[in-house]
Amino acid sequence: MRLREPLRLRTGRKGEQHGGDDVTDPFKDFLEELERRRSGGESPAAEKANVDGADESTPPPSRPRARRPASGGGTNFTRPKLSLRSLFIPILVGLFFIGGPIIGLLTDARWFESLGAGALFWQRLQIQGTLFVVAALASLVLLLVTLLLAGVIARRQGGGGASDARQAPSETRQDRPPLVNERGQIRIDGIGDALRDLFTSGAGANLGGEGSAVVRVGSGALRVAAVIVALIIGAQVAANWEAISLWQHAVSFDPSGTPVVDPAFGRDISFYLFELPILRLAQGIVVTLLLAGTILTALRYLPSIGARGLGFVGALPRLHLALLVGGILLATAYGYQLDKLELVYSSTGVATGLSYADQAARLPGLDILTGIAALAAAFLVGAALTRSTWPLLLTGIVWLGASGIFGGIYPEFVQRFQVQPNEFALEEPYIANNIKMTRLAFGLDGWSEAQYDGEAPLTPEAIANDAATFADARLWDYRPLQQTLDQLQTVRQYYNFSDVDVDRYVINGEQRLVMLSARELNPQRALQSSTWVNRRIAFTHGIGVAMVPVAGVASGGLPQLIIRDIPPVSTDGAPEVTEPRIYFGELDDDWVVVGAKTPEFDYPVGEGVETGTTATDATTSWSGDGGISLKTFADRLLFAARLGDFNLLISDQITAESQLLWRRTISERISALAPFVHWDSDPYLVIREEGGLSYMVDGYTVSDRFPNAQFFDPSVLASGSFDQSLNYIRNSIKATVDLYTGETKLYIADAADPLARAWSGVFPGLLHPLDEMPQDLRAHLRVGEAGFDAATRVYARYHVTDPQTFYRQDDVWTVPGSAAGSQSLPGEAYYVRVRLPGQETTEFALIQPLVPTSRPNMIAWVAARNDGENYGQVVSYRFPKDTSVFGPSQVGARIDADPIISAQTTLWDQSGSLVTRGNLIVTPIGNTLVYLQPVYLQSTSSSFPEFQKIVAATSTKVVWGDTLAQALNLLVGGGVVDPGGGTEPTDISGLVTRASELYTQAQDALRGGDFGLYGERIAELKRVLDTLAELTAGTTP
Repeated sequence: MRLREPLRLRTGRKGEQHGGDDVTDPFKDFLEELERRRSGGESPAAEKANVDGADESTPPPSRPRARRPASGGGTNFTRPKLSLRSLFIPILVGLFFIGGPIIGLLTDARWFESLGAGALFWQRLQIQGTLFVVAALASLVLLLVTLLLAGVIARRQGGGGASDARQAPSETRQDRPPLVNERGQIRIDGIGDALRDLFTSGAGANLGGEGSAVVRVGSGALRVAAVIVALIIGAQVAANWEAISLWQHAVSFDPSGTPVVDPAFGRDISFYLFELPILRLAQGIVVTLLLAGTILTALRYLPSIGARGLGFVGALPRLHLALLVGGILLATAYGYQLDKLELVYSSTGVATGLSYADQAARLPGLDILTGIAALAAAFLVGAALTRSTWPLLLTGIVWLGASGIFGGIYPEFVQRFQVQPNEFALEEPYIANNIKMTRLAFGLDGWSEAQYDGEAPLTPEAIANDAATFADARLWDYRPLQQTLDQLQTVRQYYNFSDVDVDRYVINGEQRLVMLSARELNPQRALQSSTWVNRRIAFTHGIGVAMVPVAGVASGGLPQLIIRDIPPVSTDGAPEVTEPRIYFGELDDDWVVVGAKTPEFDYPVGEGVETGTTATDATTSWSGDGGISLKTFADRLLFAARLGDFNLLISDQITAESQLLWRRTISERISALAPFVHWDSDPYLVIREEGGLSYMVDGYTVSDRFPNAQFFDPSVLASGSFDQSLNYIRNSIKATVDLYTGETKLYIADAADPLARAWSGVFPGLLHPLDEMPQDLRAHLRVGEAGFDAATRVYARYHVTDPQTFYRQDDVWTVPGSAAGSQSLPGEAYYVRVRLPGQETTEFALIQPLVPTSRPNMIAWVAARNDGENYGQVVSYRFPKDTSVFGPSQVGARIDADPIISAQTTLWDQSGSLVTRGNLIVTPIGNTLVYLQPVYLQSTSSSFPEFQKIVAATSTKVVWGDTLAQALNLLVGGGVVDPGGGTEPTDISGLVTRASELYTQAQDALRGGDFGLYGERIAELKRVLDTLAELTAGTTP
């Protein structure tokens, strides 16, 4: 009687059997042993035992005992004894893979709770978790049910066992050639036999108990595969939680409920924004699930299929597989219907959306393919029941041919031979649909248009009428100013001015345009400190701001700082900053601990040591309550693990009052709260009425699912605020972040936006009405620059509403490029204070000039209004078509060609100085345009740019001067009263000249009856005389 032996690998030496010293191939030995087990043979060791005289008549023991092989006979696989030491590494690996996500989950929850948004975090997690669990469980149940059904059917059919002997091939396992031949080569056609043996329920007939184990392994592998597929589907559904949440809280496109339908299918636009993406997701998941079920079921039926062929398998297995594949075909048929609806995003015609060829060829073709796919499903089931396959084969052939014809050949034929010879006549209604829907998607239908001549001559009277505009002329460009502030106002190495913002403030009772920047802690500089206490506890925050009037130039070409120094000092009517400390900002600040034993460094006092706190440095302690408590040992352990800093756990600096400030950048905080919003990459600083500091950020809801609308590629924008192609956008969300406490709030600025309304339903309480925003912050609302840039670029083509003009493409505009010359900075939209044509007062506006694509002349300029009730209104001022107004590049070329300007800039270049020309500002003055461009000079002896000249130009003349008044006088031939802006002299001679100019301007204002301007000039004259008196004090005449 032969004894079964455990599966073993022979690892003995060949030399012991053949006299050599080479080691055998263990993989070959394993395959030979596997083949022996599959064929029912014995191992060499067992054969040797039989040859050596085992009594065949002796009954075997009740439990066969594995025999120790002789030398060279192989090695037994025995169950190892488990010890604590052997379990240490697996436990450690398990903790790493399981503990990491748990720590991340708990620390994220604590961070959201510190923002007051703990419920939001758990709600979002609940949404994702519920979707994952429901989708995974539903998928798993369906897969296991179909496997269970297949198992029951296979057992009833015999599964390739003895009952199928009449149909199965006569070849037995013992008759088959070995899976691995004598040379160690695997027989390819034997792999199918091995798989069939793995899943056949009759395997146990030849393999006994071991065969049953093999069957169990095969069935278990199928169940494991089902679990994996279910997990993948669950993860796919959970990853689409945003789209599913929007679908669950879908709203009509119009807040009133009035249908706003697409012109192709007559469905409300909300269907395309909310429902169609879910229908496509569901269709894809159904196909995936049915395909996986079909494969797993086929593997379960593999023994019968392999033994007898699909045609000789019983009716029930055939019907089971046919129903699964038929389900795939029906889902494919439904997908054709979704393809019809998605033709509203087609780009095959003249314009995006449904075209004539789509309407005439693709739509009926998709209906035909839908019917063929449904017939194929029916014939497939019929073939499974009747074994008549010719209808199915015929349908498959027809389907394949129809796919080629209606998917490409016929639409292309219609396009080539029917549309192209008469393209506009056939495409006109579809072009009109595209124009209408694109203007609606980008909000262009709400823009107003006005004619603007712009060719009137510039006069001193026109300048006087717009004195307020020139008083806020932008002599400073934010890019050179940032470098200058970084050199003049950082005070210590660990501070940095990361960005400069343009905004309006009431100063001395008048709205003025200023540039301001926050003095933030630079983590790259601060973390150079060698001690953990300095990096994490002492240096925690920036402090103060710098503010400069856009037209304010002090002596030496430096900015006129009206808020400066540490702690901040406000002068000349600038707003007071009572809480200047900046714990949350734009820079990528690392985490810090507040409320520790060591006080925080606040600001330097006197001559302190720059590498650490000294007795001369002021200290402070954060008094907010929005940090993460480190009160308990568990808190410290949790965040020490998350942040990877053991010092957080062992440092004696941490007390029960200590709090962790983590994720302190503005972008990170608002993106975590509302990941479904696309945030402007440029937050702007606001000084609140009580003296605190906040950042405000513009948020955009976008979509690529708006029907028949043109897509916009955001890669043409420099801001990087959008990471996807889009065909719908609204600047509907505003965020505010308190720079001291970190308090973050989101507001809905556009209550008509359907996406914002739907998200309000998903997360109630997250998005507040704009009326709840404090009034001092509402005064600084603005149209977001990134969204405005996107809309103006679309408007450059879609200002045209006539389909024929649009089709000819002879009135396409574009945003002008940089002004000519390597010294000029890149052009962009800009915020200014200006009196728009037809308005009585100046206002804060965002302006973008536009030029035709075929020539550099300016064709229009667009202004977005920001003040009061006019917020959000956009006006396009179009020049008459028979006029020729210079564009920015043409004016830049004329500036380069001016002999005086060219000679001086060449001289500066030759001396090693760096000349920089700021943004070319196009300023409407009455019925004419004035071009202003500041010039900055960075000499070899200076580490930052200084204001040097201001270029002023019209369509007929280009000049420059040391001050704006000087340039304007040169431009119009004199008679201009100084509107402010330019370099203040510091020498006695210059002050005397300046005093004389001010006296003359005051007299001119008095004669003209402008008593307000007269008073301003007299006050300025007094200041100049006081300065002159200080300089001449103590001198003998």
